[in-house]
Amino acid sequence: MKKISVVIPAYNAHNTLSRCLTSLVNQTLEDIEIIVVNDASTDDTWDIMQSCEARFPEKLVIVNSDVNTGCGGARSIGLDMATGEYIGMADADDYVASTMYEKLYKKAVETGADIVDSGYYKEADDSALLTVTDELEGVLDDNKRSKLILGGGYLVTKIVKNEILNDPPVRMQQNMAALEDLEIFNYIFLRAKSIAAVKEIFYNYCDTAGSNTKMTDINRYYDAVYRAMKGTYEKCHELPAYEGCRQAVEFMITRVYSYGVNRCIYEKIAGYGAAEKNVKKYFDDIGQDEAAMLKALAQLKKGIIHIPYDDNSNVVKMISKLDIDIMKECDRRFS
Repeated sequence: MKKISVVIPAYNAHNTLSRCLTSLVNQTLEDIEIIVVNDASTDDTWDIMQSCEARFPEKLVIVNSDVNTGCGGARSIGLDMATGEYIGMADADDYVASTMYEKLYKKAVETGADIVDSGYYKEADDSALLTVTDELEGVLDDNKRSKLILGGGYLVTKIVKNEILNDPPVRMQQNMAALEDLEIFNYIFLRAKSIAAVKEIFYNYCDTAGSNTKMTDINRYYDAVYRAMKGTYEKCHELPAYEGCRQAVEFMITRVYSYGVNRCIYEKIAGYGAAEKNVKKYFDDIGQDEAAMLKALAQLKKGIIHIPYDDNSNVVKMISKLDIDIMKECDRRFS
């Protein structure tokens, strides 16, 4: 068993994959397994992977998928193969500091934590983020789990004990245009018993043109929102820690619901202006396709969100009154 497996999905990554893999094969942690999944690329991504494997056969495991399954599907293929004591994730667009996994693993050994987190650097706006503060480290209770869920962060800055993701296996959904990691993000905090952090910036996020996060097509975005809401509830609601963290998880699902509703009425908001007095107008004479999407989202939300908006302090605090009013109107009309 390797100490750490790092899973990377790669799709048409000609411009960035070599830099990503160079940062991983040169980790100061020797006992590492780097699993790269070619997600049916149409460029020379597979050739780059083969070349790297030939040079570092003891570290690199490469998989060539003939079917494009998206970031979530490709990462799930990699998770099926991961043998490491801990599992990390990275994206082919990005790169990491050479000491990242040695320091994360050292902290894991010292603390026995199920999750070890670190910092994130975003090149586009020269900003850095550390989400696990001193008071959140250690044995997790409902309060800490809720704060971790609400605090955001990224899977790629973490290592997670193999059994959290593989006993039983929990996987990302295929071909989601966005939000594919939301359900796993919530799940690992509900499953984990403890967390630690190395308060250093290791992961470098590079904002690449054409990335999924820039996807605005209404049909694909609706699909991602619907599946993220449903997947988060299905993966999490039967876990023992769910009830104690219900407000936090339901806030996360509610926020995604708000994203979906607002995308469906985006043109109406742009036309009438963003104001509470216009909320009813946003839904009047809505297009047939948009109405069908809103109905499906509202009915799904009704079945999985049980705390009223006004009774969830996280919703009241972190979602604007206008957006709450928009959700209420959507619920009234479609659920």
